[in-house]
Amino acid sequence: QASFGSAGGLGSPLPTAPSIIFERRKARWERAVSVAMPAADRQGSARKRALSPFGRTWMNGLYAKEMNVPEPTITAVIYFDTPPSRETCMKEFEEHIWPLYRFNSRVENDNFLPIEGPMDRSYHFSEQEVAGEADVDAYAQSVMTKPLLRTHPLWTVTLVRARQGRSAVVLRVHHVISDGLGLLFAFLPLMKCEDGDVLQKIPLPAMLLGKHAARARPPSGAPPRDRAPRKRCVGPISCLAGVCKAVQMFLRGVFSILLMKEDAELKCNASKASRKPFLPYNGQRVFTRMPPVPTSAIKAVRTAHGCTFNDAIMAAMSGAFRRYLQENLKDPLAGSTECKAFMLLGLPRPVDPKDASVSLANSILTPVFKLPIGEASPRGRLRQTIVMCNDLKSMWYIMGIKMTTKFLTSVVPTGIMRSITSEAVSKCTANITNLPLPDVPTTFCGQEMKDVQCLFVNAIPQISMLSYNNFLHWNVVADPAVMPNAEALGRHLIAEFDALAQD
Repeated sequence: QASFGSAGGLGSPLPTAPSIIFERRKARWERAVSVAMPAADRQGSARKRALSPFGRTWMNGLYAKEMNVPEPTITAVIYFDTPPSRETCMKEFEEHIWPLYRFNSRVENDNFLPIEGPMDRSYHFSEQEVAGEADVDAYAQSVMTKPLLRTHPLWTVTLVRARQGRSAVVLRVHHVISDGLGLLFAFLPLMKCEDGDVLQKIPLPAMLLGKHAARARPPSGAPPRDRAPRKRCVGPISCLAGVCKAVQMFLRGVFSILLMKEDAELKCNASKASRKPFLPYNGQRVFTRMPPVPTSAIKAVRTAHGCTFNDAIMAAMSGAFRRYLQENLKDPLAGSTECKAFMLLGLPRPVDPKDASVSLANSILTPVFKLPIGEASPRGRLRQTIVMCNDLKSMWYIMGIKMTTKFLTSVVPTGIMRSITSEAVSKCTANITNLPLPDVPTTFCGQEMKDVQCLFVNAIPQISMLSYNNFLHWNVVADPAVMPNAEALGRHLIAEFDALAQD
């Protein structure tokens, strides 16, 4: 099982060639910063650390100012039958999280500046008491758009105790600190499972950990597995065809965002007129927690059709949107059914158990994925989904997207970059992320996690998925005027998995 979103690729490990190029350029950039930095700022253990170009983008704004999109803050809600105590959480964070410079520094003038002295417990940790589990969700919704204080490191933890039902730990972290995959690695020391190393229980491709996976060897005495012969260039014509294909995929990646087609005026979208020049954020967002989906239902689709775990998820999501539009919004889907979603892909990174900081730097891409909602049959939607997922397995396609992203965040003037990204997001229907967590029961700060949700507020509907302990936990954060009765989408997704498994 591979994953996408802030945490992985679609269906197969992402290629490492773009990562190698990026790491080399990153090293050159860091050396240049070190040389340009005054000697006083270079003394000691890097007291002052400059934000990367991508980090500056997260900190200073990805979109045009007139869109009024809230600060990019990740709100994680971890549900417990019995929550950890505030004292336990504070001790765990002081020991494992506060030593990481991104968590013990405030951001000023595009630099991480370490806080002198110990962690401010009174600021970073607080408690709330609510009546029930629904009030936990309401609390998370109430804080998900609130900016974090710039006078402190950009994260907070709130223990929300419910008198009935599950309680929760609500963790808020500014995106400048890290992406979802980096945060997962950072919080591994706070997580425990009975079956051994937590990292080994997370279904991540080895390449996402910055290393190549060793080839699995068959058991002793077992016959060797048949392997398809590797295709090689056998002549100038074959080599030329391969080069042309690589160039084609590279250019498709480059122009997938720059020349994006506007989505159709579906009833789950704002009108085309309101999207020009940019879709403004109106301040109305509702967090809708969906019923969890057993991963056995997803694996049944994978077994029935020979597809990947994420092929099944995206095909079912396309079908769920189609059902939602037709049954709940009474959209006849006449004419164009252009419907796209941004996918957040986490890129390979080093993982060092002794220094989680090496994994924290934001390293993500946002390819565009077309949802085949115009296709009437579940099998047909799955076939089209597989074709699109295969693009994301192309090294050259990913390299084209990555180089375009680096160009926009590092070279293009900020105003032009914001204009391009604002126009692109205004053309899409949704933003989708998925992050894998351990597939066994796991504790956080000493207590077993029962459910995990990730909330993120965007200009368009945000769909966030987390696979944990044999269930897919997910939610939608959207404008209720655009997506009324969003909870119906959850029922439709389960129905689509059933339909795909039986088709």
